[in-house]
Amino acid sequence: MKEGLMANGEHISEDKDILKQLLDPSYPLIQRFKESCPGTYKHSQALSTMTEGVALALGLDVESMKVAALYHDIGKMFNPRFFTENQLDEENPHDKLEPRMSYQIISRHISDTSLILLNDKNFPRELIELVTQHHGTTIVRYFFDKSGGKSEEAFRYKGTKPKCVESMILMICDNLEAKTRSELQAGRKIAAKDIIEETINYLLSDGQLDDVVMRLGDLQKIKDSLLKEMEGTFQKRIDYTKAKQEHNIDK
Repeated sequence: MKEGLMANGEHISEDKDILKQLLDPSYPLIQRFKESCPGTYKHSQALSTMTEGVALALGLDVESMKVAALYHDIGKMFNPRFFTENQLDEENPHDKLEPRMSYQIISRHISDTSLILLNDKNFPRELIELVTQHHGTTIVRYFFDKSGGKSEEAFRYKGTKPKCVESMILMICDNLEAKTRSELQAGRKIAAKDIIEETINYLLSDGQLDDVVMRLGDLQKIKDSLLKEMEGTFQKRIDYTKAKQEHNIDK
């Protein structure tokens, strides 16, 4: 058992054996998640790795952060094909829906996540609040824009803004991982430092981090840790076609 700072700044006792169990790929709920939402599961794995580095830099409970990241989107199991990362073909069910209906389906994965985790007797109740704060009251941007962009409030998540550093980290990393994946899939050239700054500045300007109290320098530590974490993702790759041409290589 170890004392860890979690939601609402409270010190709670955590059973490390339970956390390790929840992180085991063979855990039944994880198996169901992986089978029904393969794309979302990969995103969650990436997020778990990303948050680990930040947690270490800030001296937070690493296992708790990894569990929160791995399960943060598990509510998507109820409607997997409505989330782009799980769409294996070109058909998008949102093409036949009004933007407001799409928004309702997308945004409900937060409450669905709570429902699933509450029904798992092993999942720490203290982590559920943290997990369900990862979207705060942000805008479901794609469907807001699709609607004509007239009423932001009608397309915001109806959740709670992050209340502690841990939930703030989860929000930042979730936005960052999704944005990075989108940029890379689109083939756009971006700098890791720039996308980190853009992501955090947007959340700050939107008021999503207003309720978080943190020590001086913590935000910079978060940025530095994320930059190190993303260096591998943004490493320059060799253009093999160009290399062959330059060195007259046939194979």
